Amino acid sequence: MPDNTMLRRLPALCIAAFLTLPALGQLHYTEIEFPPLPDFQVPEADRFELDNGMILFLIEDHQLPLVSMSARFGGGGNQDPADKVGLASIAGAVMRTGGTESMTGDEINERLENIAASVETSVGSISGSASMSTLKEHTDEVLAIFADVIRNPAFPEDKIDLAKTQQRSSISRRNDDAQSIAFREFDELLYGSDHPLARSTEYATIDAIEREDLVAFHRQYFQPNNMILGVWGDFDTEEMVAKLENTFGGWTGAPDFQRPGPPELPPVAGYGVNLVTKEDVTQSSILLGHIGELRLDHPDYPAVTVMNQVLSGGFSSRLFQNVRDDQGLAYAVFGAHTASYERPGDFYAGVMTKSESTVEATRSVLHEIRRMREAAPTADEIMQAKDSYLNSFVFRFDTRTEIVSRMMTYEYYGYPKDYLESVKSGIEAVSADDVHRVSQQYLRPDQVQILAVGNPADFGEALDVLGEVREIDITIPSAEEPAPEATAETLEQGRDVLNGVIEALGGASAFNAVTTVLLTGSLTIITPDNMEMSISLEITQQYPDRLLMVQRLPMGELRIGKKGDEYVFPDMIPVQMHDATKSEIEAAIWRDLPYLFRYADQVDVQLLPQEDMDGSTVDVLQITPPDGVAAFRLMVDAETRMPVAVSYMSSTMGMGAPMPTREVFSDYREVAGMLLSFKSDILSNGLEQGTRTIESIEVNAPVDESVFE
Repeated sequence: MPDNTMLRRLPALCIAAFLTLPALGQLHYTEIEFPPLPDFQVPEADRFELDNGMILFLIEDHQLPLVSMSARFGGGGNQDPADKVGLASIAGAVMRTGGTESMTGDEINERLENIAASVETSVGSISGSASMSTLKEHTDEVLAIFADVIRNPAFPEDKIDLAKTQQRSSISRRNDDAQSIAFREFDELLYGSDHPLARSTEYATIDAIEREDLVAFHRQYFQPNNMILGVWGDFDTEEMVAKLENTFGGWTGAPDFQRPGPPELPPVAGYGVNLVTKEDVTQSSILLGHIGELRLDHPDYPAVTVMNQVLSGGFSSRLFQNVRDDQGLAYAVFGAHTASYERPGDFYAGVMTKSESTVEATRSVLHEIRRMREAAPTADEIMQAKDSYLNSFVFRFDTRTEIVSRMMTYEYYGYPKDYLESVKSGIEAVSADDVHRVSQQYLRPDQVQILAVGNPADFGEALDVLGEVREIDITIPSAEEPAPEATAETLEQGRDVLNGVIEALGGASAFNAVTTVLLTGSLTIITPDNMEMSISLEITQQYPDRLLMVQRLPMGELRIGKKGDEYVFPDMIPVQMHDATKSEIEAAIWRDLPYLFRYADQVDVQLLPQEDMDGSTVDVLQITPPDGVAAFRLMVDAETRMPVAVSYMSSTMGMGAPMPTREVFSDYREVAGMLLSFKSDILSNGLEQGTRTIESIEVNAPVDESVFE
């Protein structure tokens, strides 16, 4: 038999030799010569204008049997009234979800899903948009739906309520992420919290939006002479123009319509140091910068673009090389000198660093900004910056979508069709001296606003070494109107109403006799995907300060014990959540009506203006417990003095931002001479969240104190 060992080894030897031989001839990367970039030719989009003022851009693409359209309308969130911020966004969402006068949103969903098509709408800060995508064979049907959604949205109340609930949910979570906080608050520092470029939606502004506001917004801005429509895909241009003329040609708009311009910018705020305290993070998010001066059509824009690349434009930038790599001060570092088509942008630099490096990293970024002003960049820096920008040019035209979108944008803002080519030529002509000049002119390190979001207790140096620190409060305002300042009269009236409530439910002597409460029941929670989860509850309470709560969930048992000021938490609740959970429990204890009425003499009670609740007039009491426990409101029937509901801000076990919550009481039964509610429906952000049902309440039964250990 022949020896096959060598035969088996031959393939491996051949592969090894194949991989080894080229290494003998490899060049160092500095010796590789690259050919010059070839010129590019951008496909042209055909432009048409209908008699009603609608502008069309069309470009054929017969590679796939698809047709896509995208419409743009001037006007957006920047035009929202100050007391109804969020109006434009909700209008853009409900245009699609709410359907039209001929088809509900759900009917549109079903029809489009059956033919693998889509129609979407949205409204941003500057403009609104509508888009459609379909197989070529369904173009006529989907175009009809697309036009109907644009022209005839129904704005049904149920879809408006859903959109408002989604906005409220977003508000409740806006302080979860440190980087999001940084960018939001940085805009407020540069422009002011009331400026359209920096305003935030709030519970109150969302609640103030009515259906007629959405109808008026649509009527004002969704007009044919305010619409630019881009179309690309598998069609014949002449035939498509005829379809669009037939679909939109009879639509007329206001002849005197004027697209809104950009908001006026405030002056540069000047140097300042600002802090948002966020104790649950181990790193800081830092931004610093100021309002800029350049629009995209400014002659200095190409030089500023190269300056951006040198300072903060990627792996070869100074911020990345010096702050992150050499000094090791950043997880991430970035920056830009932004510009817009119709208004100047702003300059900013940012760094994410461990908490103890907060001040050092900020100093380092400021140093690099000042160094940009002191001397011109090197020839290598200029070459790398220009190549980085120019090498990405081809990706601005690699799809028909981008080509049509760019043409629509130039039309919208009145820019020439060859704008981007002129920028390319400008970038190629930028010199090191140009970059030095614009750095001195547009970078102002002595006028920056500095913002740090993090835990100052862990900062290596006090932030005030950079300047006087202004602390920013990011508490989310409640949806409820702030309580007016209490007076002796409203406090006396509030106490009288509360005493009347206690009397109506059994009298002070019945509540004062309570020493222990044993409660069993269940909590049904409605999850975000509209599923129900049931949790059994057992509560053992010994007044005034001992408590055991047992919740049995599908994933296991949750036990929380309280004895005086001491708490015992299960392992599933992280240590960093203990303080927030304690606060939630203390507040919940005071909202429990038997406990509240038992210790009514320890709370402040203020009578607020009456409200209408489900057709009934209710008196509203602002209840402020002792020791800094969160205040809440108790709604009582104005005639019977029966408690109707409590409202408060709450988060589940300290997780997430607080949300406006209301518990509505029902099913009152007598227990030990007291009338107590055995059912409460829970709503958060106006949306049903669950129901608590009590099965039994036993008062003054003996309790083994060891259960609280």
